[in-house]
Amino acid sequence: MKMTEALLLLTLAIFCFSGAASQAGNQVDCSEFKNPGRGREIYCAKVYQPYCGSDGKTYTNKCFFCVAVMKNNGALRLKQIGAC
Repeated sequence: MKMTEALLLLTLAIFCFSGAASQAGNQVDCSEFKNPGRGREIYCAKVYQPYCGSDGKTYTNKCFFCVAVMKNNGALRLKQIGAC
């Protein structure tokens, strides 16, 4: 039974790390944070789930990262998920 549990945990860990690594260096899908209308601001929840940008700055979460991407006209890229 312990061998099965260990194998399951290892598989889960590999799956999680491969998902994070596949986004590193790529652009994050920010479509859910598109500007809601002319003159309106995007409000982000202050939940700490850090994203590290290619500018070396740690953004609080995906929303804050995506707002920065839009302000930089898409030039900002994801360096890694997590703090810089």
